[in-house]
Amino acid sequence: MNKKGEPRHGGMQKGWRKPEGTREQHQMRAYPDEWELIQRFAKLVKYGDKEACIKFLEEHDKTE
Repeated sequence: MNKKGEPRHGGMQKGWRKPEGTREQHQMRAYPDEWELIQRFAKLVKYGDKEACIKFLEEHDKTE
């Protein structure tokens, strides 16, 4: 048992919570050429026109 005031080793500290507004991490496997496309689209979502990306995906879903 840890005494009061001693540092805890390993794991998250007691009372720790993820700050509001942080993104969750996701993993995926892709070939290098696929990964380049994924990175370009992710950059558009993060820093570009997110609404245009949503509209594109909705239109793409209708054609399938």
